[in-house]
Amino acid sequence: MGVEEQRTEKKRPGFRFWFSCRLLQGFGLLLCAAILGRSLYLQVVDHAKWKEMHIGQAQSVVDIPVYRGKIVDRRGLDLALSLKSPSLFADGALVQDPKTTAARLVPIVGEAADKIEQKLRQNKRFIRLRRGLSMEEAQQVAGLKLPGIGMTSEWRRFYPFRHSGGHVIGFVGVDGVGLEGVEKAYDGLLRQSVRSTTALRDGGRRKIWLRETPPPLPQERYGLQLALDGYLQSVSEEALQKAIEQHQAAAGQAILMDAQTFEVLALAVWPGFDPNHYSSHQPAEWRNRAIADAFEPGSSFKTFLMAAVLDAKSAKPEDRIFCENGRIQVATHTIRDVHPHGWLTVAEVLKVSSNIGALKLADALGAERFYRYLDQFGFGKKTGVDLPGEISGTLRPLASWRPIDLAVTAFGQGVTVTGLQLASAVAAIANGGLMKTPRVAKAVLDAEGRVVKVFGHEEGRRVLSAATAAKLRELMRGVVEPGGTGTRAALAQYTTAGKTGTAQVVEPGTRRYSLDKYTSVFVGFAPATHPRLVLAVVIHEPRPEHYGGVVAAPVFRDVMEKALPYLGVLPDKKLEDQPPTVRMVSASPEEATAEGVPMISAEDDTVMIPDVRGLSLKAAVAVLKDSGLSVLPQGRGRVVRQHPGAGTSARKGAAVTIELEEVL
Repeated sequence: MGVEEQRTEKKRPGFRFWFSCRLLQGFGLLLCAAILGRSLYLQVVDHAKWKEMHIGQAQSVVDIPVYRGKIVDRRGLDLALSLKSPSLFADGALVQDPKTTAARLVPIVGEAADKIEQKLRQNKRFIRLRRGLSMEEAQQVAGLKLPGIGMTSEWRRFYPFRHSGGHVIGFVGVDGVGLEGVEKAYDGLLRQSVRSTTALRDGGRRKIWLRETPPPLPQERYGLQLALDGYLQSVSEEALQKAIEQHQAAAGQAILMDAQTFEVLALAVWPGFDPNHYSSHQPAEWRNRAIADAFEPGSSFKTFLMAAVLDAKSAKPEDRIFCENGRIQVATHTIRDVHPHGWLTVAEVLKVSSNIGALKLADALGAERFYRYLDQFGFGKKTGVDLPGEISGTLRPLASWRPIDLAVTAFGQGVTVTGLQLASAVAAIANGGLMKTPRVAKAVLDAEGRVVKVFGHEEGRRVLSAATAAKLRELMRGVVEPGGTGTRAALAQYTTAGKTGTAQVVEPGTRRYSLDKYTSVFVGFAPATHPRLVLAVVIHEPRPEHYGGVVAAPVFRDVMEKALPYLGVLPDKKLEDQPPTVRMVSASPEEATAEGVPMISAEDDTVMIPDVRGLSLKAAVAVLKDSGLSVLPQGRGRVVRQHPGAGTSARKGAAVTIELEEVL
């Protein structure tokens, strides 16, 4: 072996090592490239898939209840709110003895044992047994310790004032959907829903809340503030029920509105119902008669005939009309007045409510012009109030009028209206001739009760000239003055204007007028000099008395005598026009006080004390301070007594003592 061969042999092991290193290096680079490529693929191309798997393993979706928002009155009193309530359910896979379990649950579920047992035998993990358990019932269920029986919490609606305002507020069904009233009209705003969020979970699938992210709490939806006033609502309902019971009537309604804004401050309907237990009442009792029942308005409709006559200048208030001594023939029909009259002025026709005088005025006005004014006042059309179930009433097209239709429409027959239509039309007269859309809702509130949206007040459309409206208000004042048909509506310290109405009821079966069923109506406003409130009162089928001036007018008086002082409206009657019970009978305060007669002073620093009974302390303080008075509260709860009493006068800054008690 030569020297060169020996050198070659010595170099070969070094080559192999070098080659092996290069091979391993290349393999390592390929492996790193593969790993890097795979990582890149997983993180970029397949990112969404693996992220979803990660979230599914480490996080849970949690449903957070967003419960139905509050409904409050104009002063913030709760009219409807959501409360957490226990609900009973069963897990069909865990119920061991359905028969025994059913027997023990009968007193709580309120169903027959066999029906409960049938439910428990269903192969379901969630079987609803009963909603809305009381706390006592929930404790009973817990004490039974029945396998497979459990409780969960749901939100249910509660109406603190029960029957009061039920037809306006309405109610929700078991599924939380609004079914009647404001609850239905604003269901989209108030309705409860679910908000989803995520939470970490451990290996046992239990939720983990870190200190930085505490468990989310249930949230409240947007709420609603109504124009309705809880106190005025109760006053209206009390006066209405009193009249219905006194006159053995079938039903009634009273609508109190702000004459300037058309806000509905109270809407009373009798018979009422408790929205907390709406299912125990007949569906007919849920109906809001003030917007869903139409009736012939009788002589109260002469108000709008007079509006047309005065605005069209077809007659003047001082013009004289011969009223045929109480009887006139129109085609084949005989028209009569309750009391025969000879010559009457146009103003007296309204004051004494002469049917014959009205039809002669309508004839002079003409059917076309009369119809145009009735259409402008909104008769035969919905008012557009923000409540469900409103009807339009009936005003037949002018083309279908017969000669007799002009005559009978003049005194409110052959046309039907709703109570809200009637109140709205008179409000247009009270405020100077502007018709607006009546409103029940006032503002939208957030969960903390802050106003986030106010429902704006429209400017309105003119239906009468301001001068005509002023003349008509004067004529309507005559109705409640001595000699008029509405004297029982007159107020002691406020000027009053209005119109009575009495209409025979049309029998549904025969379509003929009943001989013993009537609708009694009074609609008016006060103070007449600067109208603040409009009130329409409708009593259905009173007996034996049935005249609007006898049955409905006193309700107007009873409501207004409390409502006006409560709102801080000062009396506008002159001292000499007030009845003796409210006059200053002596120049000596001592003598007047001795006789117990309230003192009425004309001094500028004197205010009328409002009625704050029924209000919370906060609301009462606000009302009295608005009137320039100080407050001395005693007790807790709601105001049950006050001194000095409502309607009396006091100097600005005087103290009013209010006694409060808890009202259950």
